[in-house]
Amino acid sequence: MSRHRRWAVALALAFGAPAFAQVVASEAAPLRWADVAAAIERDPRVAASRSRVRSAEGGVGVARTPPNPEVEATAGRAVAREGPDRRNEWGLAISIPLDWLARRGPEVDAARATVDEVAAEAEGLRVEVSAELWRLFARAGYARSEVETLEATEQQVEALTRLVRRRVEAGEGRPIEVPRVELELERVRNELAAARANRDGALAQLGAWLGVPVRRVELPAAPVAMDVAEVPSDLAQHPRIRAALARASAARAEASVARRSRIPAFSIGGFYVSELDREAAGGQLTIELPLWDWKTGRVQRAEAAAAAEASRADAERRALGAAIADATASCGRARDVADRQKANILPRAEESARTLERTFQLGEAGILDVIDARRVLLDARREFLSSARERDVECGALILLSGRELP
Repeated sequence: MSRHRRWAVALALAFGAPAFAQVVASEAAPLRWADVAAAIERDPRVAASRSRVRSAEGGVGVARTPPNPEVEATAGRAVAREGPDRRNEWGLAISIPLDWLARRGPEVDAARATVDEVAAEAEGLRVEVSAELWRLFARAGYARSEVETLEATEQQVEALTRLVRRRVEAGEGRPIEVPRVELELERVRNELAAARANRDGALAQLGAWLGVPVRRVELPAAPVAMDVAEVPSDLAQHPRIRAALARASAARAEASVARRSRIPAFSIGGFYVSELDREAAGGQLTIELPLWDWKTGRVQRAEAAAAAEASRADAERRALGAAIADATASCGRARDVADRQKANILPRAEESARTLERTFQLGEAGILDVIDARRVLLDARREFLSSARERDVECGALILLSGRELP
């Protein structure tokens, strides 16, 4: 066997490992997205939103409940102006406010609208939490794939380093090849250390939000492509829009409450008085005299707030439409980049590395050319993983933003 053929066989054995390391079975099963989705309901942010909904539902009961009657009691010691007569005097009065009847309807409407608002905000918050956890989940999954790729590359470069050293020791290679391949090995090790730190950080972040330690994750299939026609054209059912519309409805009800507050407050009741020289019983009517304040300022403020909330609802609808359009474009762009990386760039890098290996076998290329080709291939694989991660994150965000569930 010729020298070139012998070194070519050794090189082929060194680079015969697969591009992506095989997943090693561990004691703990990998975390799946279905497990994360099931844990979203236990997220403290989602739990807090449910508490706010219950609080708002209590506000409806408050608005429906009439005010309590008021009881007034008096007691004293009376002495007659003339004569020795003296005795204890006392009085008792009860009044029932009735002015709340005019405001009860719109106040209940405002409380119900607040419940709708908080419920819609809770649903929107759940979507945001899902998107955040999906981003962390995808980051952790692709960080693991990047570590596996670099680990396989490290093994290959270590084998290549041993090969080059033996070749130089046998006098069949140039001494300059040894520091060059050792430098490449150190570069790969540095990148591997950074990738492991990135993977551990992503797993730690995901575990912190889930409340359990996460060792590894299992990525699902890439989110399916969405046609623009599949995005709901009627955005009125989106949580953000429903929350904005509910705020506008509550503001209109508050404006109605302000207008009805112009009705003078009044109450009815009865009394009984036992005095030194008489006893008396009767009824009473109390009416507010709106001499200084006809609630004009309150009405103006409430009506302006209602108009502002209506404008905000319209702005929210436009903002959501723009966000969906931007997310659609980002998803399409990320998917195109990932497809090009997989279909065009990565195969060409692999073909270039194979071609240089065959050229080396014929003695027409040096080992440094092989190293450079392998560096290009490693970069292409890492760029593909990065583009695939961005595709999953962007397209997953679009699916959640459009009101659908991730697979």
